[in-house]
Amino acid sequence: MRPRQAWKPVLAALAALTLWAGCASEKHYKLLSFFFDGVPEPGSTNRPVYQIDEDGRRFVTPVIPTNLPAFAPVKFYSHPPYEDQKCTECHESRFSVRMKGGQKAVCFGCHENFLEKAKFKHQPADGGECSSCHNAHGSDIPKMLVKAGATLCADCHEPVPATAKSRHKPVVDGECVTCHRPHVSAFKGLLAKEQGALCASCHKEAASKLQAAKVKHSPAENGECTSCHNPHQSGNPKLLAKADGKLCAECHEDVTQKLTKAKFKHQPVENGECASCHNPHQSDLKKLLLKPDGKLCAECHEDVTQKLTKAKFKHQPVENGECLSCHGSHQAEIKKLLLKPDGKLCADCHEDLQDKLSKAKVKHQPVENGECLSCHNPHQSEAKKLVLKPGAKLCADCHEDLQKGIETAKFKHDPAANGECASCHDPHLSAEKALLIKNPRQVCFECHEEKEMAANKGHQGAADKACASCHDPHFGTDKFLLKPQARASAPAK
Repeated sequence: MRPRQAWKPVLAALAALTLWAGCASEKHYKLLSFFFDGVPEPGSTNRPVYQIDEDGRRFVTPVIPTNLPAFAPVKFYSHPPYEDQKCTECHESRFSVRMKGGQKAVCFGCHENFLEKAKFKHQPADGGECSSCHNAHGSDIPKMLVKAGATLCADCHEPVPATAKSRHKPVVDGECVTCHRPHVSAFKGLLAKEQGALCASCHKEAASKLQAAKVKHSPAENGECTSCHNPHQSGNPKLLAKADGKLCAECHEDVTQKLTKAKFKHQPVENGECASCHNPHQSDLKKLLLKPDGKLCAECHEDVTQKLTKAKFKHQPVENGECLSCHGSHQAEIKKLLLKPDGKLCADCHEDLQDKLSKAKVKHQPVENGECLSCHNPHQSEAKKLVLKPGAKLCADCHEDLQKGIETAKFKHDPAANGECASCHDPHLSAEKALLIKNPRQVCFECHEEKEMAANKGHQGAADKACASCHDPHFGTDKFLLKPQARASAPAK
């Protein structure tokens, strides 16, 4: 049998098997792979697979087809002269790697010379080192960059450490060109826009609030965001360049100096917690306060607020939320952060009392010493005049002996027994001894009728005497409250 005729049975069998398998791709694949190697799997292609060289060009010789599935083509961004095979646009000849000149000269042969009028220039661009960022022939990265995003910038600029407490989102995402121009800029740091406008392009809510606000922090209003914030990363919250208090001290030196010397310091200020009271950007209140004076203080001083809410009598500045009319907000030389010593502070509003006090012959010692708070509560009270205690209980804090005498006495003067000290005595000043509100005789005649007293036999010859020369004004051992010497000389009944 001839060799050619020997193959006829085999070919006939293959044709029969092919008809039996039909068009089912799975059976088709099994049948063919039994006899032949390199049969593509179902769904794959047997078209040539091309590789790309280091310059992004295809190898002329196709790679031998394999059983691997087809892959998606990689987008390639090529340099037009290279794509068009116009090598001499950049090189001395088609057969030379030598450039026609320096990179700057060659590149600006086609590209506009953006360096000429630029105020700030990126060093590689200014130095003609275009290939430090761009691949001259092409790249699979837009703009023919040699590396993507922040990876490229990190070749020269130290990358932001991942351990930083706060990092700017564009930095984390490697979006350097959202803030910086890669070649030239009219602004320092190669910023894409003026600092404030640049930040506002993302921080729109903050920019809107700033625009509408009545009071604005000068750096924020001037768009000097980096005077407080680090644009890349920080060891402090909010990308602050320094911790809260230390940052504010950079500009507010006067506050810092006063605080250093002060005897008494407001705790938030001492702790550098400026933002607990002030808004760092803007506010509708003076001094950039977060809330109106009183409401702001109430955030911490809840006990004062609770007492004030329940109190019958309230000091007007406190009720009006005018805390700073008496207290310093940062520091003071006096306890409780008072602006002035006790008495002088009160005199700022109670001028009439101060005038009378300066002219008075007799002055109540606490008043003369400026110890207003020894009798009055500066915020609120359950008693009139904001006194700490009602009537005699307050006086008894100092006049203990007198109070004991009244309590143990058999006979008591009604005003003294009822704790009505102010019915006879002025609590601040007087022209009379013992701070009497009037001439001694006239004080008594406020309650005792002068005619009746004159008609009393015991008062004969006492018309010019003061009542207290014979009578104790507080208590006694008999119903007339006579003093021992007066009782001895009194006429027998």
